[in-house]
Amino acid sequence: MASSACALAFSAAAHLARGPSPPGVSSRLQSSRWRRSPVRLVPVRAGDIPDTAGPPSRLIVPGMDGFDPSLVSGAGRAPAKMPGQFPGGYDAPPKPGSEKAAGEEFAPFRPPSAYQAGATLMQEDDQMSLLRLRQRAGSWYDLSPLFAKLMRSGFTPDDIFDESGIEPKEQSLWITWAASRGSLVDDPRFPEEKLAYFNDEYNGAPTLSSIQYLVAEKRSAAAEFVVDNEFDQEQTKELVKAFEIRDAHQSQAKGFGSTPGECMAFKMWRDCQEVQRYQGMEKVNDLVRKGKKYAETESTVERLEAMAEMWRMDFAEGSELTTGGSLAKAVATARANINTVRLDADEIAFKPIPHLGSMERLTTGAVSAVQQVFTAGIFNVFQPAGAREFVALPAWSALGEARQPFAVSVGNTGTLKGAGDLSQREEPALIVADKANTTPSPSFYYLVARTSSITLTGGAGAQIVDIFPGREVMDMERAGGCTVIGRVVLAVRAPGGMGDGMNTGTSL
Repeated sequence: MASSACALAFSAAAHLARGPSPPGVSSRLQSSRWRRSPVRLVPVRAGDIPDTAGPPSRLIVPGMDGFDPSLVSGAGRAPAKMPGQFPGGYDAPPKPGSEKAAGEEFAPFRPPSAYQAGATLMQEDDQMSLLRLRQRAGSWYDLSPLFAKLMRSGFTPDDIFDESGIEPKEQSLWITWAASRGSLVDDPRFPEEKLAYFNDEYNGAPTLSSIQYLVAEKRSAAAEFVVDNEFDQEQTKELVKAFEIRDAHQSQAKGFGSTPGECMAFKMWRDCQEVQRYQGMEKVNDLVRKGKKYAETESTVERLEAMAEMWRMDFAEGSELTTGGSLAKAVATARANINTVRLDADEIAFKPIPHLGSMERLTTGAVSAVQQVFTAGIFNVFQPAGAREFVALPAWSALGEARQPFAVSVGNTGTLKGAGDLSQREEPALIVADKANTTPSPSFYYLVARTSSITLTGGAGAQIVDIFPGREVMDMERAGGCTVIGRVVLAVRAPGGMGDGMNTGTSL
């Protein structure tokens, strides 16, 4: 009897441990496939087995015989929830643009409006803040201040995660993004309309993690560059790295600007120098193409193209993998050359002439300061003296006769009174006169100041300076109404003849 009781106890314990068998499953399959936990054998005696005889169990619900209300905890009907409420009596956080007025069961439909986080969110209790985070009732930058508020109340990031479903890593990102975005909001240089690019939590906002590492002076320009080019997180990291490289290699950045685009171009130029030969010319072309995309100045484009040309020589046909560098230098040396020219005697024959400005503003003081200029050496090197401006003219024979020549500009030769045929033209010209020759002769023209108070040694400025023939100047001198400034030795017309048969230089 005792052995049969032990066997019955063992069978009951094994059956309870296995649980009910699925229909149609043998005991072997049940023990191998449906075993949920290891069976623990407990020896029992026959007297320890409770009597299972009795009426079958049945479900007792309120209203039936045998129902004991005292055994039911929390008896009673739960209060009905009103529309817009959560269990516990908290109102559901309103969605932006669809807030309901007090006493209304349902809010009328409105188009969503901009959700503005302010003092109201910070004054709500912690449970309401957790509900807002759980429902994500607002933009990430509006809800991010709630994390600090909850932490001040004693919540840890893990506690907030348990209540809202926002992981601690994401909480930290929101706080970082909010700080970086706030610096852009406070910066008047950053356009307000471009802040919307960072509203997207999955595309625009992650770029703020890299932008925060830039100093305030560069952050606004970099963020605007990110928005204009629609950079993602990886591209923004490269941009920040470009700023660091540009600052660390100022001596190599000649020809490159300091704007975000120029910094990107400089980084591509630097990356070209670090390309390995096994990467091939395609890698270089990609970097140069990318750099030219962001380049903003012509000098930057030239630097990038020069770098590409250097690599083309290095990868030229016939170069080997191990000796490509030295062979490329030899090829470059063979291709590079210095243009040389040999001057003819006529090409180097020029004469430097002091230029005193326009004839209308000519003063006797400027004429008095004119000095004779000498050339030296086989290349006619000269040292300027006596004037601020000089003009180099071919060594025509007419200029060779002048001892102290000087030049004045005439905007319109038609304004000259007595310059003969030259007065009948209306074109610019350069008048060359000889200061050393002031004695009038009927065979020449002269530059004359028509006031007797003007002298070559100084005095008041000439009122009227014009060109007159020598015969008329002699009469004016006898009447005492002029001062001769110098003999006109040459009138030089502007390049590009007018088709009238006249040479570039015409003596008067």
